[in-house]
Amino acid sequence: MLQKAVKISGIIIGTLLALALMIYMYMSVYFSKRFSYGTYVNHKDIHSMNINEANDFLVSNHIPGVDYSNITLLFEGAEGYSEAIKGEDIDLKADMTMGLWKIKEAQTPFGWPVYLFYPVDHNLVPEISYNEDKLKKAIKELGCVSDKGDKKNPVVELRCDENGYYLYDEIVDKADENKLFDIAVKALENIDKGVLELDITECYIPHDIPEKYMDAVRLNDKINLVKEAKITFFDDGIKYTLNGNLAQGWLLKDDTGAPVLDDKSNLVFDENKIQGYTEFLSDVYNTSDGYIDWEKHSGGIVTLKNALPAYVVDKEAEAASIKEELLKGSVLTRRPLYSSEGNGRGNARVGDTYIEVDMSEQKIYYFDKGELTLTSDVVTGNLAKGNGTPAKLCYLYFKQKNRTLRGEGYATFVNYWMAVSGRIGIHDATWRSKFGGNIYKTSGSHGCVNVPKDFAAKLYEVVEIGTPCVMYY
Repeated sequence: MLQKAVKISGIIIGTLLALALMIYMYMSVYFSKRFSYGTYVNHKDIHSMNINEANDFLVSNHIPGVDYSNITLLFEGAEGYSEAIKGEDIDLKADMTMGLWKIKEAQTPFGWPVYLFYPVDHNLVPEISYNEDKLKKAIKELGCVSDKGDKKNPVVELRCDENGYYLYDEIVDKADENKLFDIAVKALENIDKGVLELDITECYIPHDIPEKYMDAVRLNDKINLVKEAKITFFDDGIKYTLNGNLAQGWLLKDDTGAPVLDDKSNLVFDENKIQGYTEFLSDVYNTSDGYIDWEKHSGGIVTLKNALPAYVVDKEAEAASIKEELLKGSVLTRRPLYSSEGNGRGNARVGDTYIEVDMSEQKIYYFDKGELTLTSDVVTGNLAKGNGTPAKLCYLYFKQKNRTLRGEGYATFVNYWMAVSGRIGIHDATWRSKFGGNIYKTSGSHGCVNVPKDFAAKLYEVVEIGTPCVMYY
């Protein structure tokens, strides 16, 4: 019995082994022409597929929902231009068979049980092919290359809208077909979607304008120079810029709206507009007249009329310079053109070297670079007789030694004469034994500032022409 059982078991085991071997051999033959278990490409399972089946499957699923024959090259250019070439027009195809062959050749059909437990994911990119001759022909027939989009009688003329003058040009620029071919080839090397949008704005070849239109072109060039101009006025921290886009609106027009040219073929500006701008510059940069607030040496603020040398814009010279610079398209920064120049603006006009006369205190001070170096009592204009010394901001404009001062009913010799405002000056008064106090109210001068001789001598030696003089009550 035992021997019989052993014999039966042996038969069963042998049969099973034979069956397993038959299955193994069958599967080995099966996978000799198909991909084994555990074969993935781009995360997709291709086991049991032959190379052609795998290729069709992978290509059709490489870009979901996209058939390579329907891929579109969309050429997009100037002024809304858009035109397409279909993949089928150039025999566009995608193929992975070369890569699949390499994967298949690396597999042994007898190793299929191992691949079942050790899957491998391969990365493959389709090889793109197309008919270059058909692509070149399709590009040559695009409207941006051929003449099919041209107008028969294009218009080229100078026009004007709310933004100013511009050249209206209906002649269409052609695109360079070689450049179009290059960007198409580059796009086909990296297909990642169904529509490949190609920007061709850099592919255009600028067109030549026929001579019959060149008058409009030359006039537009002149206007563009004005548009490109930028004149920045800068002085003492004050900055204003005249932009060419604004200035083109100052061009004089004829009855048709066209810009006027002079006998030298230069653009002509509306003089009222130019004058208006020079008036603006004067308002900004002039320092004539006006008042300043002065902090007295003894304390407190006093408002004084300014009579210092002033900045005055030379409007005529500025008008001529602005027009010349605009016509040249100049881009520059400069000071305004002045007919006269002052010492600064606001309290900066005075600076830190000046004479200060406090007529209420009957004192005179001389500050040299901010340091008080001389001071004295004074006698100013006689208030009782209406000869009060004027309160103002002026400057020393003349000085002389040994001068005789003359007026109605008097002729007075002085050793040191320093004129600061008209007939008003600072001078020694050797006939006085006292200075300061209230002398000026009833026994003051004819309007001058009387000082002791020794002070006058010291001041005369150090003070310079142009030194500001601040006089106040």
